[in-house]
Amino acid sequence: MAFIIGVLAAHQFKFNGAGAAIVGTSAMIGSGAVVYSNNSFMLKGIGDIINTSLVVIIACLIYMVLQNKLGSFELIILPVLVPIVSGGIGLITLPYIRKITQAIGNVIHSFTDLNPLLMSILISVAFSLLMVTPISLVAIATAISLNGLGSGAANLGIVAACVTFLFGLIACQFYWRKCSFTHRSCKMMIPVYLKNLIISIPLTINGIITGIIAYVLQVKGTPLSAGFGYTGLVGPINAFNRMSGDPTMNIILLALGYFVIPFVSAFIVHELCKKFIPIYSNDIYKFEVPKQ
Repeated sequence: MAFIIGVLAAHQFKFNGAGAAIVGTSAMIGSGAVVYSNNSFMLKGIGDIINTSLVVIIACLIYMVLQNKLGSFELIILPVLVPIVSGGIGLITLPYIRKITQAIGNVIHSFTDLNPLLMSILISVAFSLLMVTPISLVAIATAISLNGLGSGAANLGIVAACVTFLFGLIACQFYWRKCSFTHRSCKMMIPVYLKNLIISIPLTINGIITGIIAYVLQVKGTPLSAGFGYTGLVGPINAFNRMSGDPTMNIILLALGYFVIPFVSAFIVHELCKKFIPIYSNDIYKFEVPKQ
């Protein structure tokens, strides 16, 4: 993943193929995904996304500064210099950046000591807010072994984030074709969210609602399913496998919990926020797709 992030970032800056490969390699080195063990290099996970972003910024900056300034030595120096410098900085910052993710994981893990209803609400709200950040929710869920009701609440928290942005995009008259990605990647809305933090209000309210749904319907899951939401129907399928009773009734309940209630509540919350919050409007959800 780190390599792909680097290549896509380089593509946005119109780097050539060699430049894209250099930035991608730098991202791989600095992400922490490549580890040296038993006299060999191994791939371990996807690395730290926040640190990857930092390394990509440094690599792109170095490449832009040195591009077309080294003459015939460019193809020799840049592929070595950029990954070593930016990747090296990434390896230095990696332990400190990882502490951010670990601290967030510890806070979420502390919620599991509370009563089930409060736990469900807090976990759902936390995952709803974190969904639109560079932090990997799957990594957090697996690191703290988020299981059972906590996993289900986390899953529905991601659903809350999806429907929040879905109705925001529909309201600002984006075509379904353009906004359907919210079910697959709210991560693309990070720039919109960081520019308009007022969006955290509907995210929190919808997170509370989905947390209550998780508790009432006893939606459960595994650490691996906690961070997926709608993606591949991983969340609903895992919840269905852990429900007892009539299968048909369980499907109806899951349809209500994952689709009907979140969609209706997200629409109502969106309209209420527009009415009572002066700086909240449809325009804050406008998302510009970069032209190639």
